[in-house]
Amino acid sequence: MESAVQLNNSLTFLAYTTGAIVLIAGLMLTKVLFDFSRLTKNIDETVVMAKAELEPTLKNINKSVEIVSGIVIKTDENIKKVKSFISKTPLKLLGGLSKLTAKASRGFWSGLGTALKMFSKK
Repeated sequence: MESAVQLNNSLTFLAYTTGAIVLIAGLMLTKVLFDFSRLTKNIDETVVMAKAELEPTLKNINKSVEIVSGIVIKTDENIKKVKSFISKTPLKLLGGLSKLTAKASRGFWSGLGTALKMFSKK
């Protein structure tokens, strides 16, 4: 009979201990869920603020890109006009003349360099 009382007391202690552990684990889980809920609210607020800040910035960037793109297109058109104008005028001869003088200049300097090498060897 005494062993039955001891067994009954042991099982009662085990039941109370198990209940206390389940209660503590439940409280801890509730605290974790509460903290997680606050974290998700903070993240949501941060995302809303970032979105509100980034939308005007992105609009400004898009407008700037459009302006720069327009400038590049106009510049490209003007360069084509200038090239077309030069090809129709006598200035085209000056372009060919500058190429010719560049070749002659390179030839002169290379010849001068060759002559100096020949004289320095003797």
